[in-house]
Amino acid sequence: MRLLRRPDLPSGASWTEKGLPLFGSFNFFTKRGDFLREGSRKSPNGHFNFYYGSYPIIALSGEAARASYFTTRGLDLSAGFRKLFSAGPDIDAMLGCNMSAYFIILFKRLTGKEHLVSCLPYLINDAKASFSAIDTAAPMDPFVVLWNVLYKMTHRTVGCHEVADDPALQEKTMRYYEKLDKSSAIQVMFPWLPTPTKLNKLWAGAKLHMLFGDIIRERRRTGRKAQDTMQILMDRGESDLLSSAFIIGALFAGLINTGVQSAWILCYLAHDPVWYAKVREEVDSVVAKYRTSKEQTPVDVLRDLSLEAWESEFPCIDLGVRDSIRLNLMGASIRQNTSGKDITIGDTGVVVPKDAFAVYSVADVHMDETAYRDPLKWDPARYLPDRAEDKKQQHGYIGWGTGLHPCLGMRIAKLELFVSTAVFFAMFDFKAVDKTGNPTTEPLPRPRKRIL
Repeated sequence: MRLLRRPDLPSGASWTEKGLPLFGSFNFFTKRGDFLREGSRKSPNGHFNFYYGSYPIIALSGEAARASYFTTRGLDLSAGFRKLFSAGPDIDAMLGCNMSAYFIILFKRLTGKEHLVSCLPYLINDAKASFSAIDTAAPMDPFVVLWNVLYKMTHRTVGCHEVADDPALQEKTMRYYEKLDKSSAIQVMFPWLPTPTKLNKLWAGAKLHMLFGDIIRERRRTGRKAQDTMQILMDRGESDLLSSAFIIGALFAGLINTGVQSAWILCYLAHDPVWYAKVREEVDSVVAKYRTSKEQTPVDVLRDLSLEAWESEFPCIDLGVRDSIRLNLMGASIRQNTSGKDITIGDTGVVVPKDAFAVYSVADVHMDETAYRDPLKWDPARYLPDRAEDKKQQHGYIGWGTGLHPCLGMRIAKLELFVSTAVFFAMFDFKAVDKTGNPTTEPLPRPRKRIL
């Protein structure tokens, strides 16, 4: 009966979405962006309450709430993501412990210079090999080609070389990850139910564990070593279960947005001749600056660049990636109040009760016309000093995380995106075409929704 007769949440929000008895507001799962935008519009102060299954949720809006939301300790990112997103592997369940703190410590090591320098040659070789296989006589779908490239790259940075080097293992593991990425409304509401989606995810996670475990045991048997994350974990003496669990989680975190962004940046550039020319000049200038002999191809030059050069010589690509993320990182940021007490959101009067959840719509700032001029347009120039649209409000850009939760993998993701884009420009000139290969000026479709 508790679920059928819920009390109003004492949150300070001025409107409550009642939803259905027992189930709550289904649209939070099926139409999340529209649901949060409409709820904020209906509420006099922009904040509103609702239930999703048994979960009490406070939806926040506006600059003041955003500033507090992203900087308040006790609003737990991992708990909110795990319970209300429910895509990806449940690492804690796999290990029977809280993996979050360990995951953060180890992931920070993977963003260090030594590891990234060892990864760089593999990233460039992967990009060159994949792009060399493209049939230039037919239209290319960047969401297929670039996804595959970034999948290999992510195995180089946070996975293992065996999968990156074997097309059959790439295909097999990608299919498992597709199952891990699926969730259902009922599964999120009632995680204890053995739904088909939940069972498929458990099966996919088990298959990945067995696959990575077999690779670890084969390395021990043969004495083979490799410069990759799996070897780092083995050398630390971690258990096979923990090593495979970390790799599964890190790969999922690395792929969830980076693979999509690598394709979108090429799409936007193909439709924008001004920024296409800027990136073309940028890549050509870097090649000319660092070329040491006439025999070097552009990709040869890029292969010899230092990590410092990769991270500093491509500001136009960086700006393009930044606005691509703004447009495509949609949905909602989710936190749970794990502090053991009620949390007041700044001076808004909104209270997130203990154990309740707070959500913040990414579009609330990324599509805010008072901050971003013509927000639906891809426009890298909006971040240049003369406009600085992302600086007009507190935490005005949240694409790489912000406040207490910056993106742990930002350095890795940027490096992969810079490499894939620069090597593509080094190898090809390209333009937007339709399915038959004829040039097109048709606008790009609306961004695909992802969840932060």
